[in-house]
Amino acid sequence: MLNLTGCSLYFGQKNYLKEKRNNINLEIIKNFSKAISRDPNNSTFYLERGRAKNEYGDFKGAIKDFNKSFKISPELRIIFYKANSKYKYGDFKGAIKDYEKLNFFEKYRDQIFYNLASAQLTNFDYQNAINNYTKSIEYDNNDEFVYLYRGNAKFKLEDYVGSSIDYGKSIEINDRSYIAFNNRGVSNFKLKNYRSALEDFKKSLNINPHNYSTFYNKSLTHFELKEIKKACINLKKSIKLGKEVFKGEYLKICL
Repeated sequence: MLNLTGCSLYFGQKNYLKEKRNNINLEIIKNFSKAISRDPNNSTFYLERGRAKNEYGDFKGAIKDFNKSFKISPELRIIFYKANSKYKYGDFKGAIKDYEKLNFFEKYRDQIFYNLASAQLTNFDYQNAINNYTKSIEYDNNDEFVYLYRGNAKFKLEDYVGSSIDYGKSIEINDRSYIAFNNRGVSNFKLKNYRSALEDFKKSLNINPHNYSTFYNKSLTHFELKEIKKACINLKKSIKLGKEVFKGEYLKICL
């Protein structure tokens, strides 16, 4: 079974930047907590403290603050922020329910449909995810991930031509995306375009030579082409990178 990567975003920040940002958010939380103690019926105070908690990673606390803010002043933007926190907290059904309330909210349209689609993708609702990623694109969302994740949803529905096209669009935006190259390679494998698959896996590994999944995918492709020696070389590399589960296959086929 080939490994399809890309269900998690791979961008990040250096630790010291994250620590600095956390300190700033803690200060914001502290200041708005003081403000709330003086004026407990101010919707904005709960909203801004919730946004800081969300950035800090206290998603449960953020949701609680957004609920308080909405109870005082029921604004659609508060539902948007709450839905984002629910998604990050892992409450995908709750996030979907909130995003669906925002159909007539004109602000952040591209992000609303993108976030709704991502929650649906995580919740295995692939067709609706595709529909909402498409709506996000229609609202000028030209981010590499909207195509990457729509490609993943299409792949799950066995639309390998469609997924390959979307991964290609993601690559057009960011030609250093080892995930998109890997995933397009998997789509090509499913389409029996084995040479194209190998080329994609090669490009993926040129960008990130430490992804054991891509070496494993490459080994399976060589097996399909009856290139046993090359298959074993790549399978061995995958094992060396920490995927011991493939060791049994190596011992059975390559020794």
